[in-house]
Amino acid sequence: MEKSDIFSLQEFIGKIDLNSDHAYNKLIKAFTNKFIMPLIFMPLKKSSYTFRSRTNINGEDFLSYDDISYPDEKYVTKYSRANIPQQIMFYSSDNFHTSLAELLPFGEHIIYPGQTLNVTTGLWEFEEQIFVAVIPDFGNKRLMDYIGKLPELRVNTIVVEYWNFINHYFCDQGIINPNVYKFTSAFCNAMFANSKQMNAEIDGVLYTSLQDADGWNLAISQKFVDKHLRLIDVSKHLITRREDRNGKPVYDNFMGSVSAKRLDPNLHRIIW
Repeated sequence: MEKSDIFSLQEFIGKIDLNSDHAYNKLIKAFTNKFIMPLIFMPLKKSSYTFRSRTNINGEDFLSYDDISYPDEKYVTKYSRANIPQQIMFYSSDNFHTSLAELLPFGEHIIYPGQTLNVTTGLWEFEEQIFVAVIPDFGNKRLMDYIGKLPELRVNTIVVEYWNFINHYFCDQGIINPNVYKFTSAFCNAMFANSKQMNAEIDGVLYTSLQDADGWNLAISQKFVDKHLRLIDVSKHLITRREDRNGKPVYDNFMGSVSAKRLDPNLHRIIW
């Protein structure tokens, strides 16, 4: 990749109106056919873990595995970080605190100061190794330490400039600017398509956490989740929105936690 490639990409993206209905199609065609995409692959080991949190609407317990897994297709009506409408992705984080941090901005629209938010977190285990494409973030030291010394990440100004440009969109607030998801979902789906063309098919994308500067997230395919992801623990947490400071909500730490008594893997039930 040359600096001129980055300039051409930036110029092309700058001309696209993300508000347009055609923005996604233009972007994915560009990422798969027009511009170089420096794919970076890495395996996540079998028996490693990932965390996914959900808010309990009206404080009701989640009783089924499906309740805390990916949503039903009929509810996937909008673009998100890695998916387009009607495309199922399982979103999760590398640790509990990152998972919670990713969820809390949505709490701002659910509870008011002084009210309590009920959150349920599932701990999921990889029963097989999963191969993912990585979107490096050179500003996230913990993520870069985790990725390690992959040969594709030899640091030079061109590599850094390319991924900094891509992360400008992945670190944009989708809850404020939802059209940015047309860019990020096109980039992720191009990663899936381009990896398949290279006979290096992936089942997920790893990217930096917007809400937790030291964490990272995963977008995992439905196919892999159905076959190789196992729920091993579920817990509930109560979090109070104490006040608003500088226009942003401030939350109390956890008011204790409650773990499920047991999980029924045959019926996919959560017993509290």
